[in-house]
Amino acid sequence: MRVNNVYDIDNKTFLIRLQKPDSKAVLLLESGIRIHSTEFEWPKNLMPSGFAMKCRKHLKSRRLVVIRQLGVDRIVDIQFGSDEAAYHLIVELYDRGNIVLTDHEFTILNLLRVRTAEVEDVKFAVRERYPIENARPPEPLVSVERLTELLSSGPKGEQVKKILNPHLSYGATLIEHCLIEAGFSGSVKLDDQFNIVQDAPKVLEALRKAEEYMEKTESFCGKGYIIQKCEKKPSLAPDKQAEDLLTYEEFHPFLFAQHSKSAHVEFASFDRAVDEFYSKMESQKMDVKALQQEKQALKKLDNVKKDHEQRLEALHMEQEVDKLKGELVEMNLPLVERALQVVQSALANQVDWTEIGLIVKEAQAAGDPVACAIKELKLQTNHIAMLLKYYDHKRHAARKEQKTVEAAEKAFKSAEKKTKQTLKEVQTVVTIQKARKVYW
Repeated sequence: MRVNNVYDIDNKTFLIRLQKPDSKAVLLLESGIRIHSTEFEWPKNLMPSGFAMKCRKHLKSRRLVVIRQLGVDRIVDIQFGSDEAAYHLIVELYDRGNIVLTDHEFTILNLLRVRTAEVEDVKFAVRERYPIENARPPEPLVSVERLTELLSSGPKGEQVKKILNPHLSYGATLIEHCLIEAGFSGSVKLDDQFNIVQDAPKVLEALRKAEEYMEKTESFCGKGYIIQKCEKKPSLAPDKQAEDLLTYEEFHPFLFAQHSKSAHVEFASFDRAVDEFYSKMESQKMDVKALQQEKQALKKLDNVKKDHEQRLEALHMEQEVDKLKGELVEMNLPLVERALQVVQSALANQVDWTEIGLIVKEAQAAGDPVACAIKELKLQTNHIAMLLKYYDHKRHAARKEQKTVEAAEKAFKSAEKKTKQTLKEVQTVVTIQKARKVYW
């Protein structure tokens, strides 16, 4: 197929439109992330970038000859044209990524990101040569001695796959799968249950399986799988069952053992799976955002309900405390009557009101229980202030509780109505946004 045109979606994502007389295809490249063909219509920049223009100049009408991986690095070399008329697009799919356009001698004509590899003492810039020979070459299967050395150097309690991953080209997911196939837990750790001397040969057997998978990928034409994450959508209706929201989490060319029981979608090819994953990413981000907004709205409603219940409980407890105090007064009624008799006797004997007050204070100082029961003398109005006031407080608390119940019910209904409206608005916005980005 030959290059018909080159477009840019954003500053690091490009579309290469390919065609031959009887078919067309679109190749999507994203620096540092992905390469795959796409069946979706992606939005293009109205004005092509300088890099896109340079690609158009050198690649247009040239035939796509080969796509190859450089060594075992995450670097892909896409060659257009042959011999001295060849051009290469080199896509780096690691770290911050890069896309480099070179001629047939790998002299850099243009690139997205100028950088210097300090370890290799190589500068990646226009007119410099791209060092394809520096790519990490394939390595033979690690020996049991080397494996034992790697495991022995790992920190206690660390997962085996995390210890091995930086030193091997398989990736943590494939290592985990092969460990499970060899009889280990996917998250097996260097702990008291793991004996390096005894278990190293079993781990080596797992890595041998990983080698077999790597050999399969050299001419891979199998299926693709997207692993899904399931979240529950909240509902205001208590009798309505919560709906499941399935979103894409990761994609793989094999259904690995650790994902066998997870929700997943199967595709005819890995290429199709990758295209589907990224094309649905934006709309699923909207779904997840809407879910979070729904959860927040329902959480606010739940907080209003809890606050309402706590206030009622506090008023109820207040009434119970006052009721207890009132009952204590009733239990000490003889003491109250004795206090009345003492004061009435003093008044009958024409003792001065001030003198009666002093007598009560002296008796209180002496610890007389009758005097201590008197809080205040209001002889001018024929009153003695004692603990009988608690019943009035209880009645006030009961009235306050009733008012709180009525007010809280109104507030809760208002909050519930507002929550329903919020949920409705969230769904409306998501629907509108999805309609606008139906091909995204």
